[in-house]
Amino acid sequence: MATFADGDAQAPTQGLTPGKGLVVLVVVILGVAAFIAISGVLGLPSVYGGFLFVFTFTGLFHAAPDKLLPASLGAFVGIGLAFALAALPPAFGTGGIIAALLLVVGAIYALIMGWAPVAINNAAMLFLTVGAIPALHQRETLMEMALSTGLAVVLAGAVLALAQLRRA
Repeated sequence: MATFADGDAQAPTQGLTPGKGLVVLVVVILGVAAFIAISGVLGLPSVYGGFLFVFTFTGLFHAAPDKLLPASLGAFVGIGLAFALAALPPAFGTGGIIAALLLVVGAIYALIMGWAPVAINNAAMLFLTVGAIPALHQRETLMEMALSTGLAVVLAGAVLALAQLRRA
């Protein structure tokens, strides 16, 4: 049987009764519905960036208040790297390809070395991976992904702030 290391993102939630689990499920459903509704009101057609951020923040960073900044910066660094891969080659040809690849390789090396973990972390690599999917660029743009992510960051920050006020 597999065991879970302390802090492992795949560890099951401990201590939830079935009733509390249902309450959490209802809160998640309401949160998703609210996010989709707010996105619609703001005219944001793509919500996948926001959902990806929330899953990253809650799954990889366990929704820890002190991890909102690294999760947020990492998400936008990843989107920026994906933008470099999409925009530099057409704009600058071979030089653009080389520049974009150097940026990505540099970011991967920084991740391996643990440099700048607030900005270059697993969130950055996840958003880079998703942002670099060519099929997404046929229907959605990286700007829409960034706007959706920004909305999710603001809403997650608001929820964390409210939770801290409630505890105080």
